[in-house]
Formats: sequence, structure tokens, C-alpha cells
Amino acid sequence: MDGSLHDRDFFTWTQEQAAALRRLAAARPNLLEGLDLPNLIEEVEDLGSEQVDKVRSHLHQMLKHLLLVAAMPDDLAVRHWRGEIVTFRRGAIRPYRPSMRRLVAPELKGEWQAAHAAAAEKLGHPLPGLPEACPFTLDELLDEALPIDVLLARLTAKD
Repeated sequence: MDGSLHDRDFFTWTQEQAAALRRLAAARPNLLEGLDLPNLIEEVEDLGSEQVDKVRSHLHQMLKHLLLVAAMPDDLAVRHWRGEIVTFRRGAIRPYRPSMRRLVAPELKGEWQAAHAAAAEKLGHPLPGLPEACPFTLDELLDEALPIDVLLARLTAKD
């Protein structure tokens, strides 16, 4: 086994370990007597899922703050919101692994809609003029080299 997979891609490691435990349970059930394998397997898988949830949560917060800045560019809180965008982007990048793409990318549309609703609720009014559909790719959101102003320009660009 490649012990470094744990360090390189914890999510994939948890999925592989859960699969290995299932195979072991099927092949050698007497060897594992006394272990609560169904719950142990679920807990190992959940450890990986927590990393995916962390990425989604940070992306949601990043999107919400992008919307807040775009909706209220002259608000006194803009500097704070921009700082939050940087923080939440970094918070998404740290646990993200390419193996999570199949779980995170399809959820981007829903995260955008939830962030849109949360920003409108926070401001107490709808966000007219801002895109209803997410204008960003997952790669753009996770690219620290892409300036926040480039993302914001996409939100405020008039067709």
C-alpha cells in the first residue's frame, strides 16, 4: 500500500480504505469478529466526506461574499467582504483534491443559488442585475492567481 496517499489525497485514501475493509469483511468474516465493521466503514468514508463538505462550505461563503461586494460596491463592509473572499478561497483550496471534482463541480450551481439567496437575505433585498447562474468554473474559484477583481468584473459586466 502507498502510505503517502493518506497525505497526498486523504479523500481518496478514505474511499480506498473503506473498500478494502468491505473486501476484508467479505473474505475473512471470522478474522474480524468483534469489530463493528458496518459502522467502522461508514466512519472512514465520512472522514473523507467531511473534507468535501469543507470545500463546498468555503466555496459557498466565497460566492456569497463575491455577491455582496458586487451588489454593494460602495458599502463600508466591502473591504471586510473582500478579505473574507480571500480567506474562504484559501479555505477551499487547502482540503481540495482533484479526486473531489466529481462531487464538488456538479454542486457549484446549487452553491451559487444558495449563496445568492443568502446574500439577498443578508442585505434585505434582491440582487437585481447579478447573474442567476454561476458565472465561474470550479477551477477559476480555486485559482489563487486569478485576482478577485477579475471574478468581480464578471459579476458586474453589463451585456
